[in-house]
Amino acid sequence: MFGLFKKRQAVPSAEELNRRTAAAREDVKDKWIQFNNTVRLKAEIPLSQKIDSFAQPVQQFFQIKYPVLLQGPTEIFWLTVFTAILESGTHPKEEVNAAISELRRKYARG
Repeated sequence: MFGLFKKRQAVPSAEELNRRTAAAREDVKDKWIQFNNTVRLKAEIPLSQKIDSFAQPVQQFFQIKYPVLLQGPTEIFWLTVFTAILESGTHPKEEVNAAISELRRKYARG
């Protein structure tokens, strides 16, 4: 009743959060490379749209494997995705940064 006796999850240490974030980034990088190599989208579709399409299933993956990272601000999720894509080397840095800017404008809080 009212969740009074619900067991609370322990808050991970900063070191543990860093470890999980690094592991999530590597997992997302692998998933991005696979996505980029296997999903064929029209050439005229901008990278920002591709990243947006990729982010939806990745968020579900995060809910299963890294739920603690989703408890913080959404910026943690997006920074993990963007960093993984930049580190993957599938697209030039300038193109990825332009796509990130486009997504920031799209999802900016009013």
